Amino acid sequence: MRIAVSPLPGLLACEKFAEQVVGSLWWAARFPNHNVSDLPRLRPGHGARSAFFRPIEDGFPEATITLPIRYRTKNVMLHELGHWALLSQPELAYHGPTFARLLLDSVSEFLGLERAEDLRLALGEERVRVSASARIGEDGYFHYGPDRAPSEELNTAEAVLSVGPTN
Repeated sequence: MRIAVSPLPGLLACEKFAEQVVGSLWWAARFPNHNVSDLPRLRPGHGARSAFFRPIEDGFPEATITLPIRYRTKNVMLHELGHWALLSQPELAYHGPTFARLLLDSVSEFLGLERAEDLRLALGEERVRVSASARIGEDGYFHYGPDRAPSEELNTAEAVLSVGPTN
């Protein structure tokens, strides 16, 4: 199943979309410590084969999201912002059930219910585990997780979402 994508015309458009997402009340209710002023720097990804998030912890002076031209879409931006958002929870699997839940929730919020349903069906077809919905914690914010690294035989949300742009 191909997931519909929403192309973004350049890094500036990707940055504006990221600011819209991270500046939203939806995001603030889930990730109050990840705000617009802390967004990872977007890189053009010349020669890169895929989009990826690189945290500061990898020995780099700043967090970055690398976006080759074909991956400059809203879907991919939500995917990479999800990695940034969950970075403070290292016990979570990188593409595990909690990540899949966050991606599904963010697609629903920013791309609509129809897109979220398409993603849910695609995740189901690939037998990707999706964790329970975020819960409101004692601090009044929504919290994702926890889950543990899934067994190696499970597919990941990345396999479902790495379909590239459609015409």
